[in-house]
Amino acid sequence: MARKPRIEYPGAFYHVITRGNRKAAIFKDDKDRGRFLQKLLEYKERYGFILYAYTLMDNHIHLLIEVGKVPLSKIMQGLLQSYTQWYNGKYRLVGHLFQGRYKAILCDKDVYLLNLIRYIHLNCVRAGIVRDPSDYKWSSHRIYLGLEKSKIVAPDFVLSQFSRNKQEAIRMYGAFVLEWKGEGKQDEFYRTIDQRLLGEEDFIVEVKRRAGEELVREEDVLRNMTLDEIAKGVKQVTGVELDDLRSRSRGKEIVWARSLFVLLSLKYADYDYKRKEIASYLDRTPKMVCYLERKIDKGKLRAIERRLGW
Repeated sequence: MARKPRIEYPGAFYHVITRGNRKAAIFKDDKDRGRFLQKLLEYKERYGFILYAYTLMDNHIHLLIEVGKVPLSKIMQGLLQSYTQWYNGKYRLVGHLFQGRYKAILCDKDVYLLNLIRYIHLNCVRAGIVRDPSDYKWSSHRIYLGLEKSKIVAPDFVLSQFSRNKQEAIRMYGAFVLEWKGEGKQDEFYRTIDQRLLGEEDFIVEVKRRAGEELVREEDVLRNMTLDEIAKGVKQVTGVELDDLRSRSRGKEIVWARSLFVLLSLKYADYDYKRKEIASYLDRTPKMVCYLERKIDKGKLRAIERRLGW
């Protein structure tokens, strides 16, 4: 399947992830990390974007960027090419340092800013490098805590969301980040739509409208539904209850409803749901899910979608 175009406009807010080619290291020592941050600051000053957070790992990087007039594609092309040239020159290498196309998730800043910052700053904890994110030198977390000073990130706006008093804001911010430590909550909020957007439906429709009318067609706006919501849609069309979908019955109507549930789930369910999760929900095997998804032709499926208003 061809990749959908990246949506770019002035003021867009992205979580950017870029990895080493073939998962190889992009930093061999602290001097490499320091050099990358130096170049990041240079491009920040050149192109006028806002950097809210960063974390440098051995083989990948997280950046939280709000662009100005210069699009993200130009920023990242210059930054990654410049660092690659320096890195290859230092280590006498040739070829690509980074893995293909970087990942850029366009996010709703008003809703997700604070959670994205702590998600990025806890990356080193999730990786098992440190237990406390304040012990990790190569993220912007220590800047927010006032343990380091840097022009690369300006924490005042984010800290002001916690308190007008600077010290109280730092204390509250630190506690806020640690709320997610070891709880598993940090992955629950991160459910993207179309693998490139993070936001509620109104936000999704608005950013696609900005990108051009061809992207605003109703059938082009992917949903972010739960399996329970899809089961209700199946009941609306077929009258088959969830208990019957999960039963051992092989009745023609129930098998057809199961197939419909599988196809709708694969198309409309949140991306966290794979065939394995759909199979578990139906109390079936993944192999059976693969069988069920071939039972309904696309023409009938489109008619059902129109009936449901999906």
